[in-house]
Amino acid sequence: MIKFFRHIRQRLIGENRFSKYLLYAIGEIILVVIGILIALQINNWNEARKNTNTENEYYCRLLEDFELDRNNIKRLSDESDYKIKKSKALLLDLPKKEKSKEYLIDNYIQALRTNAFVPSKVTILDITSSGKLNLIKNDSIKKILIRYYAELDNLVYQLDLNRNHSIQRAFDYEDDNQVGFQYADYAKASLENEVMATLPINNWQLDENSKVYKQFQNDLVFFVLMSNREKQHFQKILNEMQPVYKQLQKLCK
Repeated sequence: MIKFFRHIRQRLIGENRFSKYLLYAIGEIILVVIGILIALQINNWNEARKNTNTENEYYCRLLEDFELDRNNIKRLSDESDYKIKKSKALLLDLPKKEKSKEYLIDNYIQALRTNAFVPSKVTILDITSSGKLNLIKNDSIKKILIRYYAELDNLVYQLDLNRNHSIQRAFDYEDDNQVGFQYADYAKASLENEVMATLPINNWQLDENSKVYKQFQNDLVFFVLMSNREKQHFQKILNEMQPVYKQLQKLCK
């Protein structure tokens, strides 16, 4: 094609037909410009298609993160129910003075034990850190995503505070050996009988007026309240998540 146009140009120059050559040159320039514009348009279409595909991919990845969080919240809520059940059972067992210290300590630790909720934020961090938030063209989903993650950070902060407070309170006794944490199954296995025999014995569980007894009892009440608080926070996260989750289900193609 280039050789064809060159041949025409040379023939017009050779025939000294300048006016026709000028028209031809203008036409050639117009064709080149049109070709460039077409190429740019095709490139823009391809770029728009890639951006649309990336946007749809983000919606599906966000939905996967939400699914993972929903499953984790369900598991952790079940753990909260378990801790409430354990704490209440101990509160009923304690006044009866029928359970061994080993039983009380083991169940106390189970009532305390909790796993932190770490939300899956891989996708939203990828979107924001890479500066690709502008690829989310749906203004509605963009607004509720920003609002949701801001509220999520606040609720996770509250969960961590409650969890740390419970752990700090559980080991805030003047003398842990007097309480009997060494009687927990994992502790006895680590210390072994020879070391256990050297540690003090204090049957505080038989004395309702004992300072340790009262603190132990108060801790159990506190665990019930904090576990219920955990469940409330988890439910609030699910409530905040729901409208975003529904929109993502529609947008993930």
